[in-house]
Amino acid sequence: MKLKFEDLPNAIGQLIEQNTLILEILRESGISHKPKEQILTLEGICVLLKLKRQTIYSYVSKGIIPYYKKAGKLYFIREEVENWITSKQKSSRIEGVVFNPIRDFKDRGFKKK
Repeated sequence: MKLKFEDLPNAIGQLIEQNTLILEILRESGISHKPKEQILTLEGICVLLKLKRQTIYSYVSKGIIPYYKKAGKLYFIREEVENWITSKQKSSRIEGVVFNPIRDFKDRGFKKK
């Protein structure tokens, strides 16, 4: 199909109309563009939570913080960690471990000898 310069405004109008119809169909079907989950490494979660690596390892070993382990490395999904922080529920992963979400966790600054 060859277009002439004079036909461009009409062709662009048709493209815009088709694009609008496609977007309406997508909205009606419930398909939406969901941003990709942000995956954090151990270093990333330390920066996000302002905690030391050892503290994060402790949370992981006690099953307090949501994590994934692949090829010996720890990974965290930012949305899951944010939901964990804002949730009022105690961790249900390990019985006997009590987590107080109201407590302000601070690094005690112990130095290695």
